[in-house]
Amino acid sequence: MLSYRSFTFDKDFFKAAEQAPVVVVSPHYDDAIFSCGELLSMLPACTVLTICTGVPENDALSTDWDRRCGFSSARQAMETRSLENEAALSVLGANGVDLGFLDSQYIAGSRLDSALLADTVTSNIEQIRPSSVIFPLGLFHKDHVHISDTFVTICSRFPGISWMLYEDIPYRNQTGRVTERLTQLIARGVPISPFGTELAGDYKTRAVHAYQSQFRGLGHQGAAPVMHLNEKFWRLHCSLELP
Repeated sequence: MLSYRSFTFDKDFFKAAEQAPVVVVSPHYDDAIFSCGELLSMLPACTVLTICTGVPENDALSTDWDRRCGFSSARQAMETRSLENEAALSVLGANGVDLGFLDSQYIAGSRLDSALLADTVTSNIEQIRPSSVIFPLGLFHKDHVHISDTFVTICSRFPGISWMLYEDIPYRNQTGRVTERLTQLIARGVPISPFGTELAGDYKTRAVHAYQSQFRGLGHQGAAPVMHLNEKFWRLHCSLELP
């Protein structure tokens, strides 16, 4: 049994992962690798479902975030990020599936795709038949919160799957973000408990380095600000009573 401070990452998780793949949910192209790349490097089979991979109809659209990352248009940004993600996943030997939903920065009004997202994710999980699904806790970014909330609502459809949440890096480094989100989930009656590990190795560093455009946007000179944050996880005790 691997220890992580006061938490445990028990051997049953890895035993199950040898029998069926693990699905890791990534709101954007970098999130899964930033937040659980060390864990991914230890899994024999993993599929990363990236949600916000679509190019808006106005593909010449230029947003503040994309310009900070060095891009002149949404199409250039998404095509480059896709290539970065392919490089990162290849380092870890993980499969990637892009679901084609739009990043919130490309949406003028409110999101109207919650039902479609839930159905699309359900279809992919039915096809992959994973042993575990790991999705973001849902910190700060509206896409992360939206996607996390959606997964909380669908987990009861798959009682045989182990459900976990990862603390979103780099947002978990912002004071009070994790506590605030945990308080929200607990108030909604979502049963969760700590579940973590501390793993080290060169594979995550190499994978994180693939996302050079994200470093520019975040103002980082390299991978160090991401790598110094430990990966942390929570187990979701799914039941039919979940909202």
